[in-house]
Amino acid sequence: MTIKMAVLRTLLVSLCVSHVVYGSCPSYEAVATKQAANLDPQRYEGFWYEVASANVFLTKGCQCTRYNYTLTTGNKFSDVFTCHKNSPTGAVTTLPNHGSWDEKFPGKMVESLGPVSPPYWVINLWGDYQYSLVYACVDLIVTKAEYVYFFSRNSTIPAPIMSDMRSYATAMNISLANVKSVPMEGCTWEDDNKPAITATRTEVGEDSCGGCGLPNRPNCRFGDCMKTCSWCSGS
Repeated sequence: MTIKMAVLRTLLVSLCVSHVVYGSCPSYEAVATKQAANLDPQRYEGFWYEVASANVFLTKGCQCTRYNYTLTTGNKFSDVFTCHKNSPTGAVTTLPNHGSWDEKFPGKMVESLGPVSPPYWVINLWGDYQYSLVYACVDLIVTKAEYVYFFSRNSTIPAPIMSDMRSYATAMNISLANVKSVPMEGCTWEDDNKPAITATRTEVGEDSCGGCGLPNRPNCRFGDCMKTCSWCSGS
């Protein structure tokens, strides 16, 4: 990385900062469980609801926050962010994030944030890919910026699971000082039955999902092609 890019990254991250503390970022291997480090991207694919987080300033006022993690090519993915500002029916904010994972440790990812690609580290999983603790840490000059995400396959996390997630983060010396619950009451998602992706109709075959000619997604969000895993974007 050039000096110019390093300075740009520091400035951008500083503007988007969630929580700054003194010290340097840990290595991924030091904070991730073996299961998280070796996660299966196909099983990780699907909708993730941001139940609580210490997120970037762009998400201030967000409610009903959800990500649509979708595999694209090779080790790359898109992760479309959607939220409503200030109320469940407020203006929709959408960010078309994308990223890639490490070939050795699939749980060690990076995700775009404008011209920079900060870490997206899955450091622990609960249930059968039902809850995910994601951590991002960026070294600044003499400090580090930390971001923490408590993800679920639905809009809630049971209290015992949340307690375990917070305890794990604390044991890894990750600050939770700025973590806040994301309002979910009254939220509805019109496209809850299919990912927010578009597809061009091609030949229709036996294994097509919803008749649009694209393949079924057997490992996507509990394996229900027609209900939650269709590639199709329309009738």
